[in-house]
Amino acid sequence: MLSPHALRHSHAVHLLEAGANLKYVSERIGHASVKVTADTYLHITEKIEDDALELYESYTHNL
Repeated sequence: MLSPHALRHSHAVHLLEAGANLKYVSERIGHASVKVTADTYLHITEKIEDDALELYESYTHNL
């Protein structure tokens, strides 16, 4: 069984992986600042890294 903390962490990471705005996630989780959310939840997952690379490729392709 997952603890409430584990569920909260998973929820925040899933929102970020889905592309949700960091400020929105911060407010939803109840943090006082975006920095706390970023420092706690915005570790680089494989999906976030892949999405960022795809965005960069798309950007440079359209230059």
